[in-house]
Amino acid sequence: MSAFSRIAQSPGLAVPVLLLWTLGWALASAEEPADDVRKGRALYVSQQCWQCHGHEGQGGVAGNRIAPTRYPYEAFARLVRFTNLMPAYSPKVLSDEQLRLIYAYVRSMPEPPPLEEIPELDFD
Repeated sequence: MSAFSRIAQSPGLAVPVLLLWTLGWALASAEEPADDVRKGRALYVSQQCWQCHGHEGQGGVAGNRIAPTRYPYEAFARLVRFTNLMPAYSPKVLSDEQLRLIYAYVRSMPEPPPLEEIPELDFD
């Protein structure tokens, strides 16, 4: 059963989870300090995140698109720490501070342009 299914079946959890999601989104939407983004990029490269998620977080054959992320930090951390979709990174491998820096880098990536605005994809 997915986490979303459990929340839907437990109305008492829905409101706190929604509030946490909203608060996390609002806090994460703030501009990330440039130094954190630079350090996060270095960690993204050194921890080999790019091998599955691409150099720009665009995703690929082995990993989902992760940038720009709209997940609040708590959800992002949970996906990295407790997942069966990719190798889980425990705090022994990737500290909470290192994970926060990677999150800052992923959050800093701009939205890609709409497909209609990419000239190379216009086959008319």
